Amino acid sequence: MILWFTKRISLFILLGFFICAILLFPVFVGAGFKPVPLVTGEPPRAMWVWDVKIFQDNEATQRLLDFCKEKNIGTLFYTAYKVTGAVEKDYRNFNKLAHKNGIFVHALAGDPRWALEKYHDRFLEWISDVLEFNKRASSEERFDAVHTDIEPYLLGKAWELDSKNILIQHIDMYKKGKDLIAKNGSSILLAADMPFWYDDDPEMWIQWREKISPANYHILDIIDQIIVMDYRNFADGENGSILLVKNEISYADRVGKKVYIGQETTKDLTPEYITFANKSPDYMEAQIKKLVDVYRSHPSFVGIAIHHYISYKKFLRGNGN
Repeated sequence: MILWFTKRISLFILLGFFICAILLFPVFVGAGFKPVPLVTGEPPRAMWVWDVKIFQDNEATQRLLDFCKEKNIGTLFYTAYKVTGAVEKDYRNFNKLAHKNGIFVHALAGDPRWALEKYHDRFLEWISDVLEFNKRASSEERFDAVHTDIEPYLLGKAWELDSKNILIQHIDMYKKGKDLIAKNGSSILLAADMPFWYDDDPEMWIQWREKISPANYHILDIIDQIIVMDYRNFADGENGSILLVKNEISYADRVGKKVYIGQETTKDLTPEYITFANKSPDYMEAQIKKLVDVYRSHPSFVGIAIHHYISYKKFLRGNGN
């Protein structure tokens, strides 16, 4: 009788422990900055946020964080061209709230001109600004990555005349950035948005230091993570998003780096097939599921990235979601 009673009490204690663990799990996860997967079989997604005013408005911040929780967003690529000075306190508060909700935050910035050697100092000044911010901030207030959106092919005539040389300068830029981070003893990640076609175009194969390879492979050799702008509203076929990102995933697997696969929701883009804006959310999710099913077993794949917060909300609202 005593043995039965002891076992019964032990069972209740064990049951109580599991209930508490389930209830407190989001708190523990937030404290460790580990996003919780909200979609079975898919890692938490990422999302670009270009609206710089959100972090200074408590209600707007809460709406953003609620949206992230609802849509399985575990990382924000948040616009942050200048994070020290007058805005420092606001960025600290924003990062702290995001981390408490289990969401990573990347400091996002970029300019096509930064790829050129004469503008590398601006790129390095930005990284220095984020590093200084992180030094002064507490662990829960810091940025988790410096994240670039630098698209040198937007330089127009200069790109048309000398794309290979510009790409060499662009790769040099990332090496300088990574060296600066190492010199400061920081563990912050260096991430970059990247087009899917660098490895498809023979003109993008270049020699950098003693190696000849596509520009994106050189960059993956240097930095920690890329976000492939794999903008197609269909997954299958020779021009579908699955095949277009295959090489980046395979190379990142080999060199131990990480890849997000970017998907577009902005309206009125040309050609129409680069965005889901003219499709339904159910259709988009079906295509994303195909992508995830193909790549989720790859060690380099960390998730889907949605471009971007405002357009994604409008897309969902326009379809009754």
